[in-house]
Amino acid sequence: MKKVTKYNTDELIQRIAEQDLSIFCDRGNVSIDESDLLDFFSQEIDPDRFEGKTILGVDIYHYSQYKPLEQTLIPILFKIIFDQVASLCVLNSSYIFQKYRDAETFEKMFISTGDGGFIVFDTPIHAMAYAINFEMVVRYYNSSRFYPKLRKIIGPLGLRYALTTDKIYRLNDNFYGPAIINNSRILEKDSLNRFLMDKNTYNWFLQHINGVENLQLLSIDHIRELEDFSDYNDHIEGENEIYPEEMGFTFDRIITSDVQKIGNITSKSTSLSVYNLHLQFQGSLSSVTQKVIVTIGNLNTSGIQ
Repeated sequence: MKKVTKYNTDELIQRIAEQDLSIFCDRGNVSIDESDLLDFFSQEIDPDRFEGKTILGVDIYHYSQYKPLEQTLIPILFKIIFDQVASLCVLNSSYIFQKYRDAETFEKMFISTGDGGFIVFDTPIHAMAYAINFEMVVRYYNSSRFYPKLRKIIGPLGLRYALTTDKIYRLNDNFYGPAIINNSRILEKDSLNRFLMDKNTYNWFLQHINGVENLQLLSIDHIRELEDFSDYNDHIEGENEIYPEEMGFTFDRIITSDVQKIGNITSKSTSLSVYNLHLQFQGSLSSVTQKVIVTIGNLNTSGIQ
């Protein structure tokens, strides 16, 4: 995985205190020369060096409307699903997730919100495969084929997703940056359980695979040719069930990928173009013989509130 620029909060605070007035003053220092501190920031903190990443936001819809017991159990259920999905990605999408060694690796790239969270990926291709595995596990849970007793207690889950691509950085072990901020804004504006993406993600697919619609034609052979995967091991052992090994007929694959622009979000003087994705995947979970088709997002093209 591409490394994320990381800063140590204590070290930055110490340097700020050394070059600024860290005591309370009787008078305001409006004419103070801040050039030395600004020079330090310019040398140490360069936003142009921040790494571009893709953020997948997952939110359990109407979490606040669950009863207190269910609200308490949902973060536990989310952790169960999260760990199961991580295992599926490593075992069943071994090529693209070869740098995610185990569930702990996914945990380090996850920002929890209790009723969902944000997962950091190198590319939208990684994020899409993860989202499909996540929706597959939730489908088996909702249909009482995975943790059926917990399903009876909590009830079914409704999800909404968002994909954003932009720069991020780390302060200690926490992620920050516009990719996460924009993802949160898109998620909170949606009330129709959709799979939304920003223009940066839409453009990434356009530039790398000739558009989101071509996800249903994407194979591992094609992915190997992309620059983001140039340092990947072509001979990694394992299965590849989201993106097939090569073009041609296969059951386990994306069968529908529709995208439409639905509007713009304006927040704090920042405007975001938002696209609605409707995606269907046919396949199965490992050790499960029944084949299923799952849908992520929907075709509702109403604007965003």
